[in-house]
Amino acid sequence: MLITQGTLQGNETWRRLVAAASEEFAQHGFAGARIRNIVDAARVNLASVNYYFGGKEGLYRATLGFLAGQTLAGAPERRGQSAQRRLHRLVYAFITGLTNAGTSPPLGRIIAHEAMQPTAHWDRLIEEMARPQLERMRSIVRELAGPHVPDRDITLATLGVAGQCLVYLFARPAFDRVFPGVVGGAHGTQRLARHITEFALAGIARLAARHAPAAPATQVKQGANPPTAARRAAKKGGLRGH
Repeated sequence: MLITQGTLQGNETWRRLVAAASEEFAQHGFAGARIRNIVDAARVNLASVNYYFGGKEGLYRATLGFLAGQTLAGAPERRGQSAQRRLHRLVYAFITGLTNAGTSPPLGRIIAHEAMQPTAHWDRLIEEMARPQLERMRSIVRELAGPHVPDRDITLATLGVAGQCLVYLFARPAFDRVFPGVVGGAHGTQRLARHITEFALAGIARLAARHAPAAPATQVKQGANPPTAARRAAKKGGLRGH
């Protein structure tokens, strides 16, 4: 008997199974994960996996959906916030879900397994987590850069911001060896989010300036070309918190 995920997320057994599965899939990937290890860690019987999820595939799908939902929930839209602040919150949520400075979140490690050995669930990860995050980020980049920057450049800028986040997922062990203590430590995630956001804002401002329409001669002479939102945000800097 298969019971739908939406009706059972509040069920204690369901939650324990997903929590245990998150760690097992993060350590071993889908192919290497063992259901016996999961049920033992969750302290439930083997039949519960079939009862709640219909088997290993269903448990993996539910785990991915749950973890992706948590990541997306980490950066809710807030009315009235500046584009600068919204970008910062999205970057913070992105690196918290994938590359937390204090721990190694399951979703980031699962994505690493999927990137190296994609399963049939890779497309679902893209559609349910990566695409919404990237589309939200792209919308903010467009707002900051203004209407004159070509779509291709907006997309590349968005991928540049996301790439800075993702590099800490795949290269964190190497970074820790070469520059110990720089990425991690107390408030490491907040510090990293500020750095990525401020770096991104400066790049977006440069992009906006390159594509800005030519100002009238009188304005150029008087230095009256108004700054874009990105340039104002980059100058402002000093992001605090998340």
